[in-house]
Amino acid sequence: MKYTLIEEKGQYALILRGEGMTQYAVVSGLDKKTGSWDWTCCYYDFGKFSGLTKADALFNALDYYLMRTSEKHIPWVRISEITTLLKDGLIEDGEEEAYRYMADAVELSDAEAEYFGLDMERYRATTGEDTDSDTIPSSTGGDYSPANPWDAPGMSVSDFV
Repeated sequence: MKYTLIEEKGQYALILRGEGMTQYAVVSGLDKKTGSWDWTCCYYDFGKFSGLTKADALFNALDYYLMRTSEKHIPWVRISEITTLLKDGLIEDGEEEAYRYMADAVELSDAEAEYFGLDMERYRATTGEDTDSDTIPSSTGGDYSPANPWDAPGMSVSDFV
C-alpha cells in the first residue's frame, strides 16, 4: 500500500496512507523495504467522504500515536474527562465559588466554558463583575510600576545598573 512516513518510534509508526492519501494511520511493525506492516492500530479518514478534516484526522492519529509511544502522554479524551469531573466537583461543593474560581483563576474563554457546559449567562456575569485584586502591579498588565520598571518599553535592566 502507498504511504508516507510521518514519524516512527519503536514498533509504531504514524503514516499518511492510501492511493488518495486520505488516511492517517498508526501501524505496528512497519517494514520500509516492502511497504507493509504487521497490523493497523487505528486509522482516520479525511476528505469529502469523511466527517473529519485533514487536521482533525491528523490530531486524532497523533494523539493515539503518542499514547502508544510516550509514557507521559495523556490522551485528549482522558484530559477532557478529568477536567469535566473536576469542574462538576467544584460546582457540587459550591456553585458561586466554582464560577468565581473558573473566571478568576482558570480564566476560561467563552468557548471553553461552553465546552464544559457552564451556564453562559451566569459565567459571563461572573467574569464581568469587578473584584478587588491584591495582585502586585507588573508590566504584564501594562503597569510599569517600581516592581519591574525595566519591562517598560525602551527600558532594560542595564538602565538601572
